[in-house]
Amino acid sequence: MINLQKAQQAITNAIYAAIAWLVLDIGLLFQKHGEQTLSFLTSQPQMLAGAAITLVCIAGLFYKSRLAALVLFLIFLLPLLLRLAQGEFPSAMILLFFLILLYYFLVGVIGTFGYHQLKASEQGVKHED
Repeated sequence: MINLQKAQQAITNAIYAAIAWLVLDIGLLFQKHGEQTLSFLTSQPQMLAGAAITLVCIAGLFYKSRLAALVLFLIFLLPLLLRLAQGEFPSAMILLFFLILLYYFLVGVIGTFGYHQLKASEQGVKHED
């Protein structure tokens, strides 16, 4: 059973995981493209949109948004599932990192839903008094 403190910690961990994912992606882009990273990003609007959506989801998680948690989970999971369906398998290290982040995103989803459920039941108890 989830309590309010565990729900808030799960949300905080999802925020950290999203930041780690964003930093890793940007780091990999800098490693691959060097000084041309910015021009590469502007020529790839889907990558820029993905980074913007991730930033918006991180901001949403600060407000305990269930939608932000779900979107973050899905935009992280769906590309991997598509690659796996196409027969592209990541290395063991990348898969391990992916599974760790996926765990934190899933727990973040559970945390946001649990948080709102607990807050709603807490308000229901206050109204009954």
